[in-house]
Amino acid sequence: MNLLSFLIWELTFYLEARIGINMNLLKVSCLALSLFALTEGFGQKNNLEPWEKLKSDKQLDKLPVKGPYFVIDDRIIEDRWMIERFVVPLKKYAGNPIVVKEHPWEGTGPLLGGKVLFDPQDQLYKMWYSVWDSASYYSKLPFSYNIAYAESKDGIKWKKPILNLFDRKDASYKKTNLVKLGKEKTQDIDVEFNPASNAAENRFVAIHNEAGGVFVSYSADGKTFSSSFKNPAVWYHSDTRNNFVFDEVRKRWFVYVRPKAYAGEGIKHVNRRRIAVVDSDDLVNWTHERTVMVPEEGDVSDFYGITVIRRGDLFFGFLQLYAPGKTEKVTAELVWSNDAYHWNRLPANAQKSPLNLGKENEWDAGQIRISEPVIKGNEMMFYYSGNKSNHDSPGSPAIGVATTKLDRLFGARSQADTLGRILTRPFEVNGDLFINADAAGEIRVEVRSAIRDEPLEGWTSEDCTPFTGSGLNNQISWGNKKLSDLKGKMVRLRFTLKDGTLYSFDIL
Repeated sequence: MNLLSFLIWELTFYLEARIGINMNLLKVSCLALSLFALTEGFGQKNNLEPWEKLKSDKQLDKLPVKGPYFVIDDRIIEDRWMIERFVVPLKKYAGNPIVVKEHPWEGTGPLLGGKVLFDPQDQLYKMWYSVWDSASYYSKLPFSYNIAYAESKDGIKWKKPILNLFDRKDASYKKTNLVKLGKEKTQDIDVEFNPASNAAENRFVAIHNEAGGVFVSYSADGKTFSSSFKNPAVWYHSDTRNNFVFDEVRKRWFVYVRPKAYAGEGIKHVNRRRIAVVDSDDLVNWTHERTVMVPEEGDVSDFYGITVIRRGDLFFGFLQLYAPGKTEKVTAELVWSNDAYHWNRLPANAQKSPLNLGKENEWDAGQIRISEPVIKGNEMMFYYSGNKSNHDSPGSPAIGVATTKLDRLFGARSQADTLGRILTRPFEVNGDLFINADAAGEIRVEVRSAIRDEPLEGWTSEDCTPFTGSGLNNQISWGNKKLSDLKGKMVRLRFTLKDGTLYSFDIL
């Protein structure tokens, strides 16, 4: 009974009580009016599709803010059938390692507790790497950890220019390729281009591990840094390669560190090798650190550190796995997040490592630590540290590079001798469909009703022009039709894979 019928019903009882008029006819009319309102409404038929009722929830009908859309993103992928998700292995460069120890001040050797950027101003690749002087360290001398600088025209052949910027008065060498950031040491560094519009004098922004915290520094040329030891990201020693990433969508910085607080404090041999994050919109005011990744019951490794990158509207993390007291090796696993806080991992039986250790006695047989990529055309170049020795030995670290095609980080492939299917969540069409895929067989796409689980006429898998071969940005069509012909409509997409792999798709 609606509100109007209820009021009329109550009025009939009042009139009967006050003036004794029989109101049965009016009561019957009231019930009829309620029934009419329930079934038809006042001049409006209740024939809206369920999705139209839900459409007021703006989160239900929108793609993630920024493409491409990856096959592991459950915000856009509704369901999978006979599909295997996996991490795409990086291809190691045959000439690795590409940066090795050349000078005495490089200590045990170059370790990519640092970063590689391509600078469009002078068309140079620039590398900041860390070096460790074990003799100074065990003698408790300052600057046993330092940052060195190298540059390259092609990203493969590197030069180490003598900068004469940092004179270690306790050492026998005076002119080096070292840069100075810390007061007593610079253990590790991460460098980014400053996104601020007025950043001409501070084109490069860096975070670095110094005694007492993780601090922020700025530089115009990437060689001479001005450091402020106020407002660190964290006030404690975070003994890992601390990494930061800028979220262009939220205009916010995220710095990944080791946590300060942990449940096992005070228990012998319990360590704090977990992943925590702090964030800031100005690199001055920081949130409190928040632990976001802890080894689970089935994990045999600690989480030594993480390198986080941003692609599309997802965060990808190259998680460092370290098994103390067991293999002592450091390996890698690729994980992902849509908010920088909550992280996802593939199942234990999946292919999860983006880069395998080298074979016995090879330069990267004991440890690998992956840095952020440099994008060169349609290729992603991942620089990484390798070491023949395990973590419990200094060894002789060096730096190599491995590659993958653009945005081929995770893949979803059809299982052997079957058709695999991937169904998207409903979304409103606002462009054409492009896919990043491989197919020895073929991949077809069907456009389906957002609510009625059925294909739109003329947009079936059979109507789709099949994709074969390999490509990074292939437009999908249905005969002479393209997805933008349905602009404004609510649809789902169903990908059918026959001996094929889908990495991502985009609506452009």
